[in-house]
Amino acid sequence: RKKKPRIFTCSACEFSSPYVYYGKTPKMAPQMVFLEDCFITNDPFTPDARPLCLGGKCALCSACVCVTCSFFYTKRVCGKCARSIKSSLPFEVQSVVDRLPGGAPS
Repeated sequence: RKKKPRIFTCSACEFSSPYVYYGKTPKMAPQMVFLEDCFITNDPFTPDARPLCLGGKCALCSACVCVTCSFFYTKRVCGKCARSIKSSLPFEVQSVVDRLPGGAPS
């Protein structure tokens, strides 16, 4: 019996892709340790199927977000939450928040 594929879906942009592992240390590359629990797939552009991080869960609201709609600064934060805490982030990180999809608040 074939396993039903697990699907990661970004709550911000609705990008979706099958994933093979959720966590910090992918079974296919035990020498690699991510700094967060993340959704991992095999990179289709490498011959040895290296792990590729699709995204993770926002540390503030727990939404699943892709790497494009979020950023990682000690923890993964989605664009919506990042904009709400922008003034408390280091100045260098604030410009990253402005570049997230949805842009700077108007």
